[in-house]
Amino acid sequence: MPSASNRMSPMKTLFSSFALLVACTMLASAQAKESQSTFDVAAISLHDPAPHERSHIVSSDKGGSFTTRNVSLLAIAQYAFMIPDSRIMNVPAWMKTEHFDIDAKSDDAVTERLSKLDWDQAKQIKHGMIQSLLADRFKLAVHRETRVLPIYELVVSKGGSKLSASKAQGSMVNHGLGRLNAQGMTVAGIAQELASDAGRVIVDKTGLDGRFDIDLKWTPDDAAGQAADGPPSLFTTLKEQIGLELVPAKGPVEVLVIDHVEHPSAN
Repeated sequence: MPSASNRMSPMKTLFSSFALLVACTMLASAQAKESQSTFDVAAISLHDPAPHERSHIVSSDKGGSFTTRNVSLLAIAQYAFMIPDSRIMNVPAWMKTEHFDIDAKSDDAVTERLSKLDWDQAKQIKHGMIQSLLADRFKLAVHRETRVLPIYELVVSKGGSKLSASKAQGSMVNHGLGRLNAQGMTVAGIAQELASDAGRVIVDKTGLDGRFDIDLKWTPDDAAGQAADGPPSLFTTLKEQIGLELVPAKGPVEVLVIDHVEHPSAN
């Protein structure tokens, strides 16, 4: 028989269980509050674009502000949901043609909380905030589903891979228009980076392991005014510079479907 000092009275047991329940409830409440963070104020206006005017999005995942200038709602949705616009379905024409200026800012508490999180946590919360903004002001409703669509399979060319093994301790990516410079990247990572340029999901079928350094330059298909002696297309660049090829195929692709959207509500 256990000694009296080792026995816990029913009252103590009840108290301990209650304390545990309160602690779990408080933790769940804090997590829910964090995941439901929203912008405190947001001004949205239709932009009247000028000829040759640039568009841009300014947003740090660990900051409390979100700004757009001359950006289509489709591009904003692409950024918010972290999915290429080629995988957003049922898009009304005005989401592509009408551009918006947005100035959104969270309160100090949310801004401070974002600044203290690691980058992955902050990214999920910040992009969730932008999604909530679109749902609130544009009445945007979406769902995800999987469809069989055209894709590209990334394979090794007949001449063999020309990839250079990396000695970098981590990974670094600099991805711009017609340029991908990276260190310490897996082939799957390279495929993911190039998907937006190719306009399709790219699936790594090379069977190559390890991490690599690459420096690719190509002429985008829709580029205008490029010099005749400029770099070749992405397809040619991949084959000539790193010995890989993009092969057309079909496969399951996760897409974002627009169920409902409206022009923005008044500020």
